[in-house]
Amino acid sequence: MAVTKIWDVRDRFDKVLDYAANAEKTDSDIEKYHALDNVIDYAADGDKTEKCFYVSGVNCLPENAKQTFGDTQRRWGKTTGKVAYHMYQSFAEGEVDAKTAHEIGVKLAEEVFGDRFEALVATHLNTDHFHNHIVINAVSFKDGRKYNDCKESYARIREVSDRLCREYGLSVIEHPKDKGMTYGEWKTEQEGAPTLRSSIRAAIDLAIKCSVTRQQFVNAMVEMGFIIDESGKHAKIKHVGTERFVRFKSLGEGYSIEEIVRRIYKNNGRAEFSLPKQDDPQKVFEGEEEPVRIMTYIPLFRSYNRALKIAKERPYTNFRIYYLVRQDFSAQRLYEDTLDLLVDHNLKTGQDVIDYKHEAMRQIDENYRLRNEMRNHLKRAEAARDLVEADKARFNIGICSMRLSKLRREVTTCDEVLERSRQIRDNLKRIEDNDFRGAHIAHAAKKKTKEKDK
Repeated sequence: MAVTKIWDVRDRFDKVLDYAANAEKTDSDIEKYHALDNVIDYAADGDKTEKCFYVSGVNCLPENAKQTFGDTQRRWGKTTGKVAYHMYQSFAEGEVDAKTAHEIGVKLAEEVFGDRFEALVATHLNTDHFHNHIVINAVSFKDGRKYNDCKESYARIREVSDRLCREYGLSVIEHPKDKGMTYGEWKTEQEGAPTLRSSIRAAIDLAIKCSVTRQQFVNAMVEMGFIIDESGKHAKIKHVGTERFVRFKSLGEGYSIEEIVRRIYKNNGRAEFSLPKQDDPQKVFEGEEEPVRIMTYIPLFRSYNRALKIAKERPYTNFRIYYLVRQDFSAQRLYEDTLDLLVDHNLKTGQDVIDYKHEAMRQIDENYRLRNEMRNHLKRAEAARDLVEADKARFNIGICSMRLSKLRREVTTCDEVLERSRQIRDNLKRIEDNDFRGAHIAHAAKKKTKEKDK
C-alpha cells in the first residue's frame, strides 16, 4: 500500500521551508531558487537516505538537479510562481524493502513526469515506513509549459502508483478519499502539532463535558468563537478565525451532530465542569500605545509574538485567540527571528523593510564576488602548494558563506514581513476588538437574507 500526496513549491519562503533543510545547508548562487534548493537538499539528505544508491534523477543527474531545474526555468523565462512540486509516496510499515520502494518511486516518476519534466527521487530510510520524496521541476524542458496540478493529474499519479504496487504484490487502498490533506496539515501531523480538525475536535470534547443539553453545547461553542451551520444538507462548523467551514462528519467517528448529542446525553444531566473563563485578550497589547490599525511593524510583530505565546501556553482560557493564530504555531520561531530583525535594524514601515532588503541583496552580490575571488585564490595557492595562503583562503571562504547564509535568511524574512503583515494586522484587530460574537450575528443575517431571497 502506498499513500501519495503532492504540494507546490514557490519561489519564496513558503511552508515547505519549515520542513525542508535550513538555509545554512544550501549554497546556491541564485537567491530566487532558495525554496527549491531547500526542498531538493531535504529530499537528498544523506542522514535520511543513508546511501546514495537511493537517490536517482529522472532527466537529470542527482548532484546537478538544482542547476538543471534552474537552467530549464531560465531558458523558458519562467522563474517565478510555482517553481517545483514536492511529492510524497509512503509505504506501509514492513510491506516493502528500501530497494523496492526506490524502484517503485523511480518508475512512478518516469511514467508520470519523465516525458516532459526533470525529477529527483529520494527514498528515506529514517522512519519505520520507507517513503519516497519526489521533487518535480514545474517547468517542462520539452516545451516550457508548467505542470498542471489538478484533480485529473493527481488521479493519474494515484492510478500509476496503485498499479505499480499491484505489480510488486503490495496492497492498495481500494477507495481512497478524493482529496488528500494539504502540505501544512501533513507537516503538522508529522510533527505532532494540532491540525485544524484536531483542534476543532478538542473544542467539541470540552464543550460536551460542559453541557447537559444541545443548546448548552452550542452556547459553549459560540463562547469559544465557533459558528455552527445546520442549514444545508451537511452540518458544518468553523471558527471565526478561519475561512472555511468543516463538515462535522469529516471530523471522524463520534463527531457527527447525532453522535455529539448522544455524548451529551451520556452526561446524565450533570456536566463535568464549566467552560473555563476566557482571559482578557487585551493582555496581548500590554505596553503598546498605538491601536492596531496604525501600529508600525515593530509593535505589530511584538504583539503577534505575544499572542502566539499566550495562546500556545494557555489554550483553554484563550480559545478566541487560539483559533486566530493557531496556523502560525509551527512558524513561531520565524516570527521571533522576524521581530529580532525589525528591532535590530529599526525597520518600522514597509518602505524600511524594502530598503533593507535591497541593501541585503547588494551585500549578497558583493559577498558572492568576494567568495569567488577567494576560491580562485585558493586554487592558485593549492597549485603553488602554499599552505598558509590556502588556509587563509579557506577561512575567508567560510566567512563569506556564513555572511551569505545570514543575508539570504534576512532577505527571506523581509519577504515574510511584507507577505504576512496584513493578515497579522487583521488577526490582531479582531483580538483588539474582542468582537467574536459579531461574526455569528453577521452569519445569521446572511443566512436569513438567502432564505428570504428563495
